[in-house]
Amino acid sequence: MHRFLRRSWVQVVVGALMLMAVVVASGRPTVFTDTDDYYAQGRGAARALKPIVSQILHLPRDLDEEDAELQAEADEDHTSMAARSPYYGILLYSSFEIGTLWLLAGIQALVAAWTIFTLIRGAMPQARPRVYLSVMGGLSLLSTLPFFAGFGMPDVFAPLGALATAALTFYWSRYGRLEIAGLIAVITASLWFHTSHILLEVALIGLSTALLWWFRTDGRTLALRAGVLSLIVVSAFASDVAYHTVVKLRTGEDLHRPPFLSARVLADGPGRIYLREACAKASPYVLCRFKNNPLDDSDEILWADDPARGIFNASKIDVRIALEREEKAFVLQTILHHPLEQLGASLSNWVEQMSLVDLSEPLRDPGYYFTNVYWKDTSLPTLIPGGHDCLKRPRLCRPWISISWISYLHGTVILLATGFLAWRATRRDVRAVVLARRPLKPGSREALLATAALLILAVIVNSAVTGILSGPFARYHARMVWILPAVAGVTAWRLGLGFDVRSAWAYLNERIRRRPARQARG
Repeated sequence: MHRFLRRSWVQVVVGALMLMAVVVASGRPTVFTDTDDYYAQGRGAARALKPIVSQILHLPRDLDEEDAELQAEADEDHTSMAARSPYYGILLYSSFEIGTLWLLAGIQALVAAWTIFTLIRGAMPQARPRVYLSVMGGLSLLSTLPFFAGFGMPDVFAPLGALATAALTFYWSRYGRLEIAGLIAVITASLWFHTSHILLEVALIGLSTALLWWFRTDGRTLALRAGVLSLIVVSAFASDVAYHTVVKLRTGEDLHRPPFLSARVLADGPGRIYLREACAKASPYVLCRFKNNPLDDSDEILWADDPARGIFNASKIDVRIALEREEKAFVLQTILHHPLEQLGASLSNWVEQMSLVDLSEPLRDPGYYFTNVYWKDTSLPTLIPGGHDCLKRPRLCRPWISISWISYLHGTVILLATGFLAWRATRRDVRAVVLARRPLKPGSREALLATAALLILAVIVNSAVTGILSGPFARYHARMVWILPAVAGVTAWRLGLGFDVRSAWAYLNERIRRRPARQARG
C-alpha cells in the first residue's frame, strides 16, 4: 500500500477525492448569478465552433439551423459580454453537456490537487506521501478550497495560478517537460478565465523577479522565467482580442462591458461629489441623468432594474454604451478632483476585503434561483444538479453547513496559520537564510522561503486588486485565503515548528509534575 501511494498520480487522485468528498457532503456543486453569463458565453462559442468542426469532419449542415444559430447570436445583448470570459464558458458549457456540474467540479478539484502536489514536490523533492496527503486533508476539512473547487465560477483558478507561478519561478529545474507544460497551462487558464487574474499575475511577476534578485539568481535565469510568465500575460490579452474580433465578424457588433470603475468611485463617495460638481456646470456626462439616484451601492448601480436606484441594467442599450465610453474620463476626473478622498476609500475597501472570509455566495440556497423572478427563467435552475428535486422539496437541497459556523472555523484556521508563519519568520534560522542571500536551489530553504513570501503576497495583492477595483466582496478573498494554511503546512513539514517539540513536551511534564509539590508547600 505504501509503494502504491508513492505513485504521483495516485496521490493526486486521492487529493482530488478528498476535495470532492466535501462537495458531496455539502450537497452538490453550486452556482452563482454570473454562472448564467459564463454558460451563455460557452453556448455562444459552441455555436461559433459548430460549423468549423462540421467542415473539418465533413458533416452535413442544416442551413436553416445555422441561420437560426447566427440570428440567435446576433440578437444577444452585447453590452455585458466583454466582462465574462468565453474560455471559462467553454469549460463550463462542455462539462455540463457531457456530465453536468459534477464533471466541472471534478476537473477543478483534479487541477487543484495536481497543482498543490507539483508545488510540494518542488519544495520537498524527497517528501513522503504523508506530507502531501496531510496538507490536502487539512485543506479539505479546514479551508475554503473544496467549496470553490465545486463552484461553477473561475474563482478557484486565481489561487491556482499563483501556486503555479511560484512553482515555475522557484522550482523550474526540478520539473520535467510535461510538468512545466502543465504549470504553464494552469497559469494560462487562470489568466484567460478572468481579467482580475491578469492584474494579479502582473504583480506576481514583479514580486517573483524581486525575490529571485534578492537570492542572487543569475540574470539569464531571471530573464527566462520572467519572460515566460510575461508571454502568458500577452497571450491572455491576445485571446481577448481574438474573441472580440470573432464576435465582430459574425454579428457585426462590438462587445461592451459594464462601467465597473464608474460604479466603484460613485459608491465610494468621491464619484458622487464630482458628479454633482460636474453636472452643476452643464457637464456632457450621461451619468448626470442619474444624479438624483442614491448611487451608494455598486451592485445596485450596475444591476438594479429600478431606474430610481439602478443605472446600467435599468437603461437602454444606447445609454449603456454611452456609459461605457465616458467611464475612463469620469473616473480619471474623479481621481484628479478628489485624490485624497478616493485614496482613502480605496484603502478602506482593501482593508475590508482582507477581513471578509465567508462562503455566502458558494453556499447560497439553490432554492433562490428557482423562486427569484428573474433567475428562475435563466439557465441556472437547469444547471443545478438535482434541481427539480430542489423545487419539489426545498429543504432537501438547502446546504446543511452553517455559513456562520464555518466562517468561524475558517477564520480561526487563518489566524492560526498566519500566527505560525509570523512566528517562523522571527526565528533565527529563517533570518539567517534570508540575510545570507544564497542562490536558490530546488528543495532548499531559500526556495521555500521565497515561495512562502510570494504566496502570502499573492493573497494581499488579490485583496488590493479586487477590493479597490470591484469592491469588498467576500468571495474574492475567500477564494485565496486557503493559501495561508497550505503554506503553513508545507513550512511546518520542511522547516519544523521553530522549537524542539520533545524538549517542550518534557518541560510541560516537568512543570505538571512539580505543581503538587509547590501547592503542598504553599
